[in-house]
Amino acid sequence: MNKAKQEGIKKSRISKKDDPEINLLIILDQAHSIVSSAVELELKHLRLTQPQVRILNMLSRENRPVTIDELVNWTLKEFNSVSTLINRMEKNGLVKKYKKKGELKNYITLTEKGDILYNKKVTERSIHLIFGKLSVEEKNQLYDILKKVRDTTRNLLGLDFKPPFLP
Repeated sequence: MNKAKQEGIKKSRISKKDDPEINLLIILDQAHSIVSSAVELELKHLRLTQPQVRILNMLSRENRPVTIDELVNWTLKEFNSVSTLINRMEKNGLVKKYKKKGELKNYITLTEKGDILYNKKVTERSIHLIFGKLSVEEKNQLYDILKKVRDTTRNLLGLDFKPPFLP
């Protein structure tokens, strides 16, 4: 490689190293990875995964039957991945899948076993220990910032686009 190319790469490397957006992505990724590791460790003794807990969380919060499409939108995972996860959770007795008369959609609800497991046994203690170090104001700021990042990204990816001719 010639000297001019080496200098160009060096400048680019310095520029990227000092880029505040790239540095935000790095710290966000590191924080996500380490928090996820703590949560996984906590859930291991219950033989639950984070994706399962996300589904249990949504079903518990909504307190109504939800469609797989709603779960896909909430988890930002592929339809097939969510469908496979729901099938596994149904086999384990955590959720129940059914169709309403005259509809093609599957609806998902928590079973009693899933409700008790999520609301009584999943303590989410690791999350409280981690985020408990933040003040109420810091939690609110972090929530608002992450929500803005999420919503901006959803918009950039067109995830919430609805053609104007659809009801």
